[in-house]
Amino acid sequence: MVSKSLFLAAAVNLAGVLAQAPRPSLNGNEVISGVLEGKVDTFKGIPFADPPLNDLRFKHPQPFTGSYQGLKANDFSPACMQLDPGNSLTLLDKALGLAKVIPEEFRGPLYDMAKGTVSMNEDCLYLNVFRPAGTKPDAKLPVMVWIYGGAFVYGSSAAYPGNSYVKESINMGQPVVFVSINYRTGPFGFLGGDAITAEGNTNAGLHDQRKGLEWVSDNIANFGGDPDKVMIFGESAGAMSVAHQLIAYGGDNTYNGKKLFHSAILQSGGPLPYHDSSSVGPDISYNRFAQYAGCDTSASANDTLECLRSKSSSVLHDAQNSYDLKDLFGLLPQFLGFGPRPDGNIIPDAAYELFRSGRYAKVPYISGNQEDEGTAFAPVALNATTTPHVKKWLQYIFYDASEASIDRVLSLYPQTLSVGSPFRTGILNALTPQFKRVAAILSDMLFQSPRRVMLSATKDVNRWTYLSTHLHNLVPFLGTFHGNELIFQFNVNIGPANSYLRYFISFANHHDPNVGTNLLQWDQYTDEGKEMLEIHMTDNVMRTDDYRIEGISNFETDVNLYG
Repeated sequence: MVSKSLFLAAAVNLAGVLAQAPRPSLNGNEVISGVLEGKVDTFKGIPFADPPLNDLRFKHPQPFTGSYQGLKANDFSPACMQLDPGNSLTLLDKALGLAKVIPEEFRGPLYDMAKGTVSMNEDCLYLNVFRPAGTKPDAKLPVMVWIYGGAFVYGSSAAYPGNSYVKESINMGQPVVFVSINYRTGPFGFLGGDAITAEGNTNAGLHDQRKGLEWVSDNIANFGGDPDKVMIFGESAGAMSVAHQLIAYGGDNTYNGKKLFHSAILQSGGPLPYHDSSSVGPDISYNRFAQYAGCDTSASANDTLECLRSKSSSVLHDAQNSYDLKDLFGLLPQFLGFGPRPDGNIIPDAAYELFRSGRYAKVPYISGNQEDEGTAFAPVALNATTTPHVKKWLQYIFYDASEASIDRVLSLYPQTLSVGSPFRTGILNALTPQFKRVAAILSDMLFQSPRRVMLSATKDVNRWTYLSTHLHNLVPFLGTFHGNELIFQFNVNIGPANSYLRYFISFANHHDPNVGTNLLQWDQYTDEGKEMLEIHMTDNVMRTDDYRIEGISNFETDVNLYG
C-alpha cells in the first residue's frame, strides 16, 4: 500500500514537472511565467508600452518602463476602449435574422468573436505569444504577428488565440511562434482634426502596432522566435493596417538597422486613398465625438482636445457609443471616420500614391478577398430602396465626389439583381430591391479595388492573390461574407481551415505558400496571367483575376470617391 502511494506521488510530481509553467527571461534576467496549454506554451498580457493614460491619451505610445520580473502572463489583457462590438452584430441581426441564415456550426463562433470583448481599459497595450511547448530560446522559429480587424473602431487580440496556428505548424513540421498585438482604435487610436494633427499625434493606433513590432524585434528571440523572419498579417482593418505598415515612413520598415518584418498577408483589406488627418471627414468625426463627450465644439480645437483629455474613460466610451442604430446614415461616420490617414509623418503621402511611386517595404506578400465582402455592410443602407435613395446615400458617403462620379458608379453597378452580391445567385438573396447593388458597390470600393491597386503597383516583389468562395449558396443574403474565414482560422477546423492555416504557415516559413502543404499548387500572381487561387470548401482551383474590371477600375482611379 505504501509503495503504491509512493508511486502515485511520484507520478503526480512528474506530471507537475512536465506541465510546469514555461519561464522565459526578458531584459536579461527578468523572468516571466506562462501557461502550458496542451502542445502550446502561451504567454498572455505582456505589456509592450507604458499605459496611454491621462496626458498620454490620444498620444503615440511610449516605451515600456516597468519591470517584467515575476509577471504571470496567464490571461489576456483588457481590450482597448472601443465601440461595443455587439452593435454591428445587432444591426446585422435585425436586418437579416442571423439565426435563420447562418449555419448553426458557424453561428456560435461568430457570435463569440463579435461579442467576445467584455473587459475594456485604456491601459491596453499588451501582446500575447504562443509557441510550441518547450521551445528553446535558440530555436529561431519564424514569427507570425497578427493584427486584428474591426473597422478601426473595435477589436481585441483576445478574440484570436494562436493555438490553432501553432498546433498546425507542429503537424506540418514547420513550427512557428504566433504573436498578437493590441492597439487603440476609434478616437483613442485614430483621432483626426486640426488639434491632434498640430500636436503630431495622429495615427496613434499605427504607432501602437509599430511599437509592438519593435518589442518583437527586441524580445522574441527569448521565446525561440527569429526576429529576422517576421511575417505580419491581419484581416479587414488588420489587413489595412498591414498595408499601411508597408508604406509607413515611405517604406522604411527598419528598426535599429534591421527590418521589423519580412513578409505580409492581407486578408480582406488594403490601402485606402483617404484624405489627410485634418480634412473634412476626420474633422466631422472629431467634432461629433467631442459633442457627445460634452465638450464645447465652438471653443478652440486645442481647448476641445484638452477637454477630451480631462474626461473619464467611461464618458468617452459612452460618447463613442452614442450613435443611434436606427440612424443608419448616422452610423456610417463611425466606420469611415476613424482609421489611418496621411499625416506627413508615419504616412507621408496618400496611400495609393505611396504604392504607385514605389515607396513601400519590398517584402513578398499574399492578398485576398472573400467573394461577398459587402453583404455584411449593406444593411447600413437598408432604407435605400430605390435608385434615387441609393444616389442620396452615395452622395452622403462620397461627400467629395462630383455628381458625374456618383452617376458613373450607379451606371457601373446597376439595380439588376443577377449582377449584385451575393454574386452568382441570380435574382435570389435580394433583401431589398437595392441590397445586392449596395453590397456589390461596398465590396469593390472597400476591398477589391485596394487589392488590385497593390497588385498592379508592386511588380518588383513576389505576390500571390486569392478569392474565397467557400460559402457560396450556403448562407442566404450574406454569401461568402466578410470575416467568415476567421471562424476557420481560429475556431472551427473544418472545410477551408487547412487552406488558410497551411498556406499561411508555409508562407511564414519559406516566403512561398506551397511548401509541404499537400494542397493545390498556388501560382504567383503576374501582370500577364493574373493568377488567382479560388478557395472552396474542400478542393481549390486556380482562376484568373478578371471579374468586374470596369467597376473596380473606376474606384482605382477616382479617389474622390473616398473621404
